[in-house]
Amino acid sequence: MPLDAICLRALTNELKGQLLGARIDKVQQPERDTLLLSLRSPGTSCRLLLSASSNHPRIHLTEEAMENPAQPPMFCMLLRKHLVGGRITEIEQSGLERIVTFTVRSVNELGESGTKKLVLEAMGRRSNLLLLDEDDRILDCMRRVEFEVSGARALLPGLYYQLPTPLDKLSLLTDPEGAVELARRGGGAEETVERFLLDRYLGISPLIARELSLRAFGAADARFADRSDGCERLAAEMERLTEAVRENRFTPTMLSREGKPVDFTYCPITQYSAETVQTTFPTFSALLDAFYTERDRQEAAQRRGRELTRT
Repeated sequence: MPLDAICLRALTNELKGQLLGARIDKVQQPERDTLLLSLRSPGTSCRLLLSASSNHPRIHLTEEAMENPAQPPMFCMLLRKHLVGGRITEIEQSGLERIVTFTVRSVNELGESGTKKLVLEAMGRRSNLLLLDEDDRILDCMRRVEFEVSGARALLPGLYYQLPTPLDKLSLLTDPEGAVELARRGGGAEETVERFLLDRYLGISPLIARELSLRAFGAADARFADRSDGCERLAAEMERLTEAVRENRFTPTMLSREGKPVDFTYCPITQYSAETVQTTFPTFSALLDAFYTERDRQEAAQRRGRELTRT
C-alpha cells in the first residue's frame, strides 16, 4: 500500500522524538529516487531513508545497508554542501497531506548560520524531494517540473515553493466535529461506504475505508441502503478515529499472507480471514523497514527465478 497521510502523521511524530537535534554526518543517494541520511546525536547514530519513488514513497529509519554509485548525482552533491554538519531543528507534516518538511540549521563556508529545508512530497507518481532556502525558495529538487507539465505548480530552482492545492475534503484534524456529523448523515442509498469515505475525507486509505465500512455496516463493500443504523455506527467509528489521530494513538501493524508482506497500517484489521497474519511492531520505522526489506528481497528472488527460466 502507499504510505497514507495518517500513517505518515504517526511516523512524523515518532521521528520528532528521535531526530530533533541530530547532526547530519553524511548524505547519500544510493538510487535515483532515494536519499540516505546518516545522523548522529549524543550516544546514538542512525540512518534515515527518504524515498520519492512513484510506487512506494516513504520515510523511515533503516537498518539496511545500501550500495552507492561511484559518482554521486548532482542533487546529492548539493545536499551535501548545504546539509552535512547541520542539525535537524524541526520535523513537520503539512496537515493531513503526505508532505513532511525537515528544517536544518547549519553554518555555511563563510561561517554564517542559516536554515535549509528538505521537503518530501510522498504523493504517488508526483512524489518529489526538494531543498529550500530559509525563504522557501527552491534550490533544487529531485524531479524538476516545468510550467507546461504541472499547469498551476512548477517546481524549479529559483521559484518559491508552494504547497499543492488542497483537496476539497474534510480533515479529521481541523474539523473533527464536521467529520463525525458528515458520517452521521452518510451518502446516497446506492453509494458504497468505502467510496463515500475516500471521496470526502483527507487521509483515509482504501484499507481503512473498507475496515470502517465493515465495522459500521457489517460488510467491507456495504452500501448505505444495507443497514438503517449504519450511519450512527459510522459516526461513532469516525469519532474514535479522530480521537486516535489527535492523540497519536496508533499500533504499527503489518499484514502478511503466506509469509509475504501485503499491507501495513496503524490499527488492527478485522476484514480478512485467518490466512492474513497481523504482526505489530514497536515503531513505524521498524514496521516500514521490515515491510520494504522483505518485499524487495522477494521481488529480487522472483526476478532471479524468471531469469533462470529464460536461460
